[in-house]
Amino acid sequence: MQTLLKDSGLKITMQRCKLLEFLTQVNQQHLTIENIYLGLNAQGETIGLNSVYRIMAHFEQAGIVSRRVFESESAFYELNNKPHHDHLLCLTCGKLIDFIDPLINLRLGLAAEHHGMSIHHHSLNMYGYCFDCLQALKSKSTR
Repeated sequence: MQTLLKDSGLKITMQRCKLLEFLTQVNQQHLTIENIYLGLNAQGETIGLNSVYRIMAHFEQAGIVSRRVFESESAFYELNNKPHHDHLLCLTCGKLIDFIDPLINLRLGLAAEHHGMSIHHHSLNMYGYCFDCLQALKSKSTR
């Protein structure tokens, strides 16, 4: 934890280490500030909500986490420890799935090239219904 903070140019503090440790150990990949705050407190850590906001802003600026905003009002954070990926989001239950599709990346690159651009980064979010929610919607409509 300390090496990552140091390499990112951030001062090493106990709160930053605790928060980063929490992010690396939690199973959920996309967390709101409130999720992080509640998770830390459930583990007995006494980091205030304002401190979590501040630390996550520093982590984002340092490139440790990415902030994602979907169609909800909440921002979601995820560690930048995996390759670039896109997202599928269920409109009913909020299930969020990461996926990588080389063909999509190829097509985006070709589209950019066609228009005289070079892609620096992109964000692709697709919205729909997971199979569980789709099944529930179908059974509800047949009643």
